[in-house]
Amino acid sequence: MTALTEPEKTVAAQNPKTERRSAARELRDAMPAALRAEASAAICKKIVSMALFGLCDTVFCYSPVGSEVDVRPVIAAACAHGKRVALPACDYATGDMEFYALGDGALIENGPLHIPEPLPDPARRLTPTVGTLMLVPGLLFDRRGRRIGYGKGMYDRYIRRFPDFLRGSTAVGVSFHALLSDTPIPYTDEDVNLALVVTERGLVFTRKIEKAPKWEVRRRRPVPLVDRDGNPAKPRKREFYDADYIPPDAGKYAPPRAKETKE
Repeated sequence: MTALTEPEKTVAAQNPKTERRSAARELRDAMPAALRAEASAAICKKIVSMALFGLCDTVFCYSPVGSEVDVRPVIAAACAHGKRVALPACDYATGDMEFYALGDGALIENGPLHIPEPLPDPARRLTPTVGTLMLVPGLLFDRRGRRIGYGKGMYDRYIRRFPDFLRGSTAVGVSFHALLSDTPIPYTDEDVNLALVVTERGLVFTRKIEKAPKWEVRRRRPVPLVDRDGNPAKPRKREFYDADYIPPDAGKYAPPRAKETKE
């Protein structure tokens, strides 16, 4: 590992995320490979079973490297269901990132981490919509949806370019449960707060949905109207209301208690 220069040490000391970033990377790298593979498979299974995945038409994914969560089964499932799949291509000189649809061409390794990326073909560039599911990687997440990445802020800047997409809560964090922190992560105005984080243990909803997507809106059926003579009257317009999504494991059902027996 290359030693930091004095200016780099000063910047690192001023960034409260630096120490936690290093600790999270060491913890993730220390996980046994078999445990990571098992957890990755469980995470992918939960993502594919989400209503969010079933209703989306495009999946923005990432190429896993090192000890990251392996989401390649999600890519395979999306392709099998006829969904478009896009991967990011990063410009490390400017810090910009764009997503390009997967084609027949091979991926190229780019950046210091040698991440496989598609060729930046303008004809294949995609932008997120309400029908896009984005899987966001990271080194550490907290239960408020805050994230520590690799320090470039590319995902934060990219998502903030599309405020409607951010409000739609279709950008989902992907993390091992061991890297889901109960201690809040330092947050700035430039950071993105995700509404959902998926781990191998389940879905972690971190905030209320600001604008409920179509699969989180419950439709109130109109009541048929009749006049005094019993003839059908002019129907009312259908009414809609926003409702927070309630995951299956957070229902209001309470199992019956065992009856107490008198001695």
